[in-house]
Amino acid sequence: MSSYLLAHGVGSRGDLPLPLWMFTWAAALALGLSFVALGVLWKEPRLVRAASGRQLLDSGSFAIRLVLAIGRAAALGLLGIAIWAGLFGTDSEAENILPVTLYVIVWVGAQLLAGLVGDLWQAINPVGTIARGVEALAVRAGLSVADPPAGLGHLPAAAGLFVFLFFELAHPSGTSPRVLAFMLVAHLVVSVVLAAKWGAAWVAEHEPFSALFAMVAAMAPLYAEQRDPTARYSPGAGTPGPALRVRAPMSGLATMPVLPGTLATLLIVLGGTTFDGFVESEAGRDLFGRPSGWGGAAILTVGLILSILLVTALFGVGIGWTCKVTGHEASFITDKFTPSLVPIVFGYAIAHYAQLLIDETQTFWFRLSDPAGKGWDLFGAADGTINFTLIGVDLIAWVQVLAILFGHIGAVLVAHDSSMQLAVAAGGGETDALRSQYVMLLVMVLYSCLGLWLLLNA
Repeated sequence: MSSYLLAHGVGSRGDLPLPLWMFTWAAALALGLSFVALGVLWKEPRLVRAASGRQLLDSGSFAIRLVLAIGRAAALGLLGIAIWAGLFGTDSEAENILPVTLYVIVWVGAQLLAGLVGDLWQAINPVGTIARGVEALAVRAGLSVADPPAGLGHLPAAAGLFVFLFFELAHPSGTSPRVLAFMLVAHLVVSVVLAAKWGAAWVAEHEPFSALFAMVAAMAPLYAEQRDPTARYSPGAGTPGPALRVRAPMSGLATMPVLPGTLATLLIVLGGTTFDGFVESEAGRDLFGRPSGWGGAAILTVGLILSILLVTALFGVGIGWTCKVTGHEASFITDKFTPSLVPIVFGYAIAHYAQLLIDETQTFWFRLSDPAGKGWDLFGAADGTINFTLIGVDLIAWVQVLAILFGHIGAVLVAHDSSMQLAVAAGGGETDALRSQYVMLLVMVLYSCLGLWLLLNA
């Protein structure tokens, strides 16, 4: 397992039976047809009504509390093992468990589970577990725990994710276990200090992975409804648990909170994934080669920033047209249509990292037998090798392409529902609602074509 493999997951082990131009036309046609079908069949907003869903389980049940306790203990234990291995084990990404845990199990695995099932990360996040413990200690010690500043929103998450992507895509030692361990320790120290000041809500709402995974989980069929989001820990009572509910996929995006920094968070992740794909494409390899050292890191960082600015500009063009047609302020329209980016972010994550997740999850199991690279073999798997035929290569390729396509179709659906909400609120007609989405549809087509090109040219 090389550092380059961990840091760059794009590409497919299979070749699709159709050329790129044919897939591009098919994707554009599918998006156009979905737009027309929504215009004919989806004549009023529906997602908001479906977002509440129905209760599935009460978190107060013994079984749920037991599963959560086991999950939190396992996640906390894994965090401890990973940091210990990074600090005191061999500084080799091929032998140490920390890089594959951070870049594959958490960054990819938890994100995909969030979109397909629900925000499991929020339930077991070890940083959140530590933060809840710190908040409890602070309350018992008589310290005043205030609410986080409302104006921050997701800005800390956006900044944190940019730093993470810098380590993943540009830092010359971004897969070094020692470097990653120091980064995680610094993250934990900051989280502990802020949890003591502002409570565990800081981690749940502002910590980079927690914030992003919560956005992605708004697509999922399962979600946890917090009975009292403002409630804090109290001695002897703890904090009230959420109720587990089920709802129609995508419907949660209609009620997803859009805070300062929410759009920046999504665009940074989308731009980062796009840049990662470009670096791995033939054009990217010709332009960047295999940059090394801090000089290469500077070049890659500039490329990352330009990629983020590119996807931001495309989204801005769609927003500008919608403002022109509807007459609303740009800030209002931006907030309204920001959730439509979530399916694209999720689709790109599947397309970009599906192969990496399948292959390197096996490596994670091998590393569990010898987490620090000290020659141990705790479970008899330390000498295992990746089975690249575990899932057919052509199947992986189709999953990647369809993930991009359905991600954009989902975005068109969410944007269309938002335009219907605007039309109903303004007393306007369906024609204006559809016309307001013409350029946004074009943006989705461009995103889709770009994603396919990056995928099939890697």
